[in-house]
Amino acid sequence: MSEQTQNQFPMQVQLNLFQASPRLNLSATYEAIIKEVLPSDKDIRWSGDLAKPVEKPFSLDGQRFTSVIAPASVKIDGDHKSRFPGLREARVEYAIIALASRENLQPIPNRDPNMIPGVILRTSIYAIRKEIVDSINTREKKSLKVQDCPYNTRDIKEALEILKRTNYTITNADGQKDYEFNRIKDFYREGDKYTIELGTMIVSYIQSGDWQIADTESILATGSYYLIRLRSLLNTKFRYAAPGRSYSISLTALVEKMSFNESPQKRTTIQRIKKLLESMHEVEKVTVEPIKEGRKIVDAMFHIAPSASFIQTMLRNNTQRKKIENHSFDSEGNPLIEPSRSDFSSSSAYEKALQEYKVMKGKTLF
Repeated sequence: MSEQTQNQFPMQVQLNLFQASPRLNLSATYEAIIKEVLPSDKDIRWSGDLAKPVEKPFSLDGQRFTSVIAPASVKIDGDHKSRFPGLREARVEYAIIALASRENLQPIPNRDPNMIPGVILRTSIYAIRKEIVDSINTREKKSLKVQDCPYNTRDIKEALEILKRTNYTITNADGQKDYEFNRIKDFYREGDKYTIELGTMIVSYIQSGDWQIADTESILATGSYYLIRLRSLLNTKFRYAAPGRSYSISLTALVEKMSFNESPQKRTTIQRIKKLLESMHEVEKVTVEPIKEGRKIVDAMFHIAPSASFIQTMLRNNTQRKKIENHSFDSEGNPLIEPSRSDFSSSSAYEKALQEYKVMKGKTLF
């Protein structure tokens, strides 16, 4: 990150902006990195209970990189065993990000001015589980209680441990190391809450301002890893969804971004991914255009038409993003962002927040 970028987006300003929206924040760059390895992944090489690091290639802005994922070593039944992050860890991390967007994040003083300071979130296992359950209830119109969360207290603690202990090394096309990170630097219990130190990769993109507002409930409610990857992809890449407009992506790119390796057969892979896309409420229609060499299918283009509900979501998100980008500050240096009607359950609450915003913005003009 350049010095100019850091000066443009001071840490405290970015943390305040991050907290100012009730929606989940996603970084397109962070989302591009493959961070999970499913238990069925054919790239895993085991030696007893221990696994070697798995390499996952990905593209970013036309450049090729590789995510080298060294699994966490977790003590289970007295023995150390390798565990890769999967669907559970992805959902727990999204829940933490969602909570962090509404809680008071605290920068950790850093002795090295050239290093990105850490940030801590104080929360509870209950709050993480509730975040997931609330999203399921909203998205699926259910009335689940926190104890109905698909992950119990032990699951959440284990997920946090795996997020902390899994190491990532990003190498460029020449095999040279570009970056190393952990998704969580540390977590520990203080009373009835846990202190979670967020990884520098997330913090750096808060600081850079490269954040997009996405559909929190849909992502957190998703119980399929492949669908989570697809939802993250559409939310970060199809921001300007509109009637008559499609998002086009190749089969090769989809397989890479989803880390999909269920079948070596192109035809079968096309059918399975098409079925996944068609099951999403964000998608109205999927058209597949096979690319052949002779009679052999070597690739395909997927043309994804957005649903009316997804178009409306993107319109609201873009409006919110513009509000954040065009914010002003109050006398204490906190960002002033115009509230959106969709963020409130009642008209009266929205009108009250809007009036308060206008009063505070009026004060900044004098």
